[in-house]
Amino acid sequence: MRRATVVSVGSVVLAALVALLAGCSDAAPADIPAGQSSEAAAAPGVENRSPDAARNKLRLALADPCYTSADPRAVWPRCGRWVEETASTARTAANARPDDPAVTAAAAGVGAARDAYVARGCPATAPGGTVDVGACVGGLVTARNAVGGLARALGSPS
Repeated sequence: MRRATVVSVGSVVLAALVALLAGCSDAAPADIPAGQSSEAAAAPGVENRSPDAARNKLRLALADPCYTSADPRAVWPRCGRWVEETASTARTAANARPDDPAVTAAAAGVGAARDAYVARGCPATAPGGTVDVGACVGGLVTARNAVGGLARALGSPS
């Protein structure tokens, strides 16, 4: 008799859980970041190509110590990921405003700065081996300047 009670309670709990999960699957995302459509928010791996999405990503890049630090020599070892993210931001901006020559030129500049940084073997882009610190610091400064140009082209404060 006791076993029948456990099975029925387990069945009720399982049914409640299934109903709860079924209700969640049809719900729209509760909080969609500004500049992002519900389709982009709901579809992982799909890049949002709106100017607002580019500005939001750029706002984060401009607040990062890799951009704001007065001493790029002090932060360069931690900036490989930042350089990669800014290249992604530049692609978002170029895709959002493909007919704007200022944006596409600035985005190309960020991409070229990223490529040069990677070619130098700077941290987080080519692990192992030795790196030329001066070249990496110079590459970071070039990337920072390119990101500032992209911010101006998008009308973001740099």
